Amino acid sequence: MKRSTGLFILLSLLGLSTQRSTPEDDSYIAAVVEYQVHADQAVNLQNYVRLIQDATQQSADIVVFPEMTLTRGRSVVVPVNSTLKEYPVPALYPDLYDEILVTISSAARQNEIYVVVNIEEYVNCVTNPDDEYCPQSNVYLFNTNVVFDRNGAIIDRYRKINLFGEFTRTPALTPDLGVFETDFGVTFGHYICFDLMFQVPAVQVVQQRNITDIVFTTMWFSEMPYLTAVEIQQAYAQSMNVNFLAAGANNVRVGSAGSGIYSGSAGSLISIMPGQPTTRLLVAKVPKVPGLIQPQDTYPGPIYDDPTVSDNLVLITDPSLPSHVTRLLRNGSQEFMLIDRDVSCYFRVNLFQREGSTNYRYRAAAFSGVRSFSGVATGGNRICAVIACTGETIDTCGRRFDNYTSNNTGVFEELHITATLPTPHKDVELEADRAAYFPVTLNTAIMPLRSEDYSFQRMSVFNIISIYDFLLTNANVELYSFAIWGREYTTDDQLASPSSNQQDSAETTTTTTAVPTTSQPGSSASHKISITLFIGSIVIYLR
Repeated sequence: MKRSTGLFILLSLLGLSTQRSTPEDDSYIAAVVEYQVHADQAVNLQNYVRLIQDATQQSADIVVFPEMTLTRGRSVVVPVNSTLKEYPVPALYPDLYDEILVTISSAARQNEIYVVVNIEEYVNCVTNPDDEYCPQSNVYLFNTNVVFDRNGAIIDRYRKINLFGEFTRTPALTPDLGVFETDFGVTFGHYICFDLMFQVPAVQVVQQRNITDIVFTTMWFSEMPYLTAVEIQQAYAQSMNVNFLAAGANNVRVGSAGSGIYSGSAGSLISIMPGQPTTRLLVAKVPKVPGLIQPQDTYPGPIYDDPTVSDNLVLITDPSLPSHVTRLLRNGSQEFMLIDRDVSCYFRVNLFQREGSTNYRYRAAAFSGVRSFSGVATGGNRICAVIACTGETIDTCGRRFDNYTSNNTGVFEELHITATLPTPHKDVELEADRAAYFPVTLNTAIMPLRSEDYSFQRMSVFNIISIYDFLLTNANVELYSFAIWGREYTTDDQLASPSSNQQDSAETTTTTTAVPTTSQPGSSASHKISITLFIGSIVIYLR
């Protein structure tokens, strides 16, 4: 294995000493990198070292890099079951390891910082079958996170379980969870990109291991209207009540962008969704109790570039939208219910809609079924939503106008969604819920709303039905989507639901139920504990 001698010596001369967080501190400093990959792997490695140094200069305890931006066209052996047991610090034994591991180990050691990188891992079960679990005599390639501690030792390795295509690679041979401890009193779970969509590991690592802090490496392909990168990152952090450190690969030509640091109900501490080629280090102070922000602390929150550059992002559209039960929203006040199988969605809306061919229209939607993830996999969904459309028909939803302009959205003087859904129960074997629900929000600049712009609450009735209450509290946002977006893991791998035959659910009485009321807007008695809604949901559930 080759050794980058010059770079290794340089790192030895650049040791930096900064104040570390301790187990007694109520916070730590985290850094994530939005990284535009370079075609030259040596340049990527040099850039990584520089960014590690930059993170250290800002007192970061941990820095996270994105998925597949380091080992361009190159795979690396990570011998955790053999060589690393005896020689855990590649920087001290450069002749035993690949240059990439040696260089990152040296940078972590010299800068005294935890580092998480993602690589393509090579395993030879033909010549070295005793080093790894080898079900077959094959050569395997894995999508792998590698974690280095402050001493440069490799302390954890996680192999991606849910591949997004990646046809040359193999999913993890065993569904091992990624977990590592730090010297500042925080235990992290970690996983990779498409893993976020699945019970194992995204729900299991939090609930089985009682994890409150997650590291996420990703090369996300953003999808309208529910799954753009920063949108789902923030929603996951809030729903799971965790600190979430997300590092995203930057390639706007394929819609890959979006990184951030989030803290439970506090939302984004710092985040970006750049519509242009970008490499950027994001640093934030993270409370060890998710969401518990101190009054004296200030955070950038979502960082907005010129919103017109978001036009450069190539975005895909959720293919299940034609299967949604929907209703076109009109101007003024309206209350109604949409029902799809075991999902009941009650909407209270007061909308002022601007006229014009380049202004968005809106549809309310309900969905209970199975969707396709770009033909790679299928997964169960339960949704109650209001989404923007470029026209009045469902086929125009989940799309944007070609050019961003301001003041082309509706003004929601009131937007209140109550969803009644089957209460998620735990899979006893996995120690993880069989379903999860996320508050997803998006504006026309492809960023989620700030956490103070909405409220999201849940209550359970007899442990059978759960009521999710989602309220927009800021009428001035340029709203694109506002949804209670759920994953039902028990129907994963089933056939995707067919398109709905309904042109508009307002034309029928089977999917839309009017809810008469004389209460004033904001009446929680009418809205949250609607007898019609509750009874209707019980009937639907028990059918």
